[in-house]
Amino acid sequence: MAPGKSVVVFSRSQVLEFATGSPSAAFGDRYRPFDRDRFIARLPAPPYSFLDRVIHTTAEPWTMKPGGTTTAEYDVPPDAWYFAAARQPAMPYAVLLEVALQTCGWTSAYIGSALHSPTDLHYRNLGGTAVVLGIVTPDAGTLTTTVTMTRVSKSAGMIIQNFDFAVRDAVGRDVFRGDTYFGFFAAESLAQQVGIRDAEPYRPTASEAAGGERFAYLDGPPFPDATLRMIDRIDLFLPDGGPHRLGFVRGVKDVDSAEWFFKAHFHQDPVWPGSLGLEAFLQLLAVVASRRWEDDSQTVWQSPAVGGSHNWVYRGQVVPGDRRVTVEAVVTRIDPDTQTLWADGFLLVDGRVIYQMKDFAFRHTAERHAVLPSLH
Repeated sequence: MAPGKSVVVFSRSQVLEFATGSPSAAFGDRYRPFDRDRFIARLPAPPYSFLDRVIHTTAEPWTMKPGGTTTAEYDVPPDAWYFAAARQPAMPYAVLLEVALQTCGWTSAYIGSALHSPTDLHYRNLGGTAVVLGIVTPDAGTLTTTVTMTRVSKSAGMIIQNFDFAVRDAVGRDVFRGDTYFGFFAAESLAQQVGIRDAEPYRPTASEAAGGERFAYLDGPPFPDATLRMIDRIDLFLPDGGPHRLGFVRGVKDVDSAEWFFKAHFHQDPVWPGSLGLEAFLQLLAVVASRRWEDDSQTVWQSPAVGGSHNWVYRGQVVPGDRRVTVEAVVTRIDPDTQTLWADGFLLVDGRVIYQMKDFAFRHTAERHAVLPSLH
């Protein structure tokens, strides 16, 4: 732990207890009803747990109101599974996003959100806007996340909570900043979600589709291995297609209820992490970039590119009983000088549009040790 940060408000053992054990052992007696008799929304469990300790909070326990700030730490293991799985020298975006969001989840639990409804509630991220400001490498050391709850609202049995967040590296530099919001929902409400209203995915013409490419997702480096690979196959690739004639790609993944992430996210409430849905989208952009610019097994990516603001919206979930996830990306802009492309897209489950991604930038670089510039 860094100097001056010796006070631990919430320990790693408590994090793990709340992930899969007794909520009261983590937060105290007020959560004892959730030890056996009631369901409560949990923090993710290993290997998808990226919160080691909480070192400070001004949030009031058992008081659900805006204004509280929480600071937490995550010690980046140099040999973390996700570096090897990504086959890149940078922390995958899904992990970086979870580093930020899991501190939000802890804060929601600390203020006793579950006690504000007689009905058991599930916790879901609903969207956000963010910018990556630095690359997190295996030697990063400790990341420090600070989140502030900016707004709380209750309506029709739902609770919505908004946060600002910042993730800093071991020397205090911001590597990730943004804002996000979460909802607490009853199971019945989740079951009735209709997805993103008025979504308009790109529909290739019959002639476009007939001339498109289809292939299994690339298996070797620099593409991720099976643990982190969130696309099984490319269902349609149009290098010069889409509404901007800059590229369109669609990938699919069959839902397997035995996947590791269902076990980790969450205890008694298995759901595909939204962060891995965003990772699937970025993996589509890797395909587009690799076809446009020459690469090899040593190629390094910025995924997403440093300095580019992007946003996501979730209005649905992928659960073990679903059959197929489809992810689509439309390339909206290309900068050949920096080998950067921008794209928007959607994620669908069994034909229903549930995620929307906008303004994600992906930068391809030709050399593993090249300087990784930011977007300005």
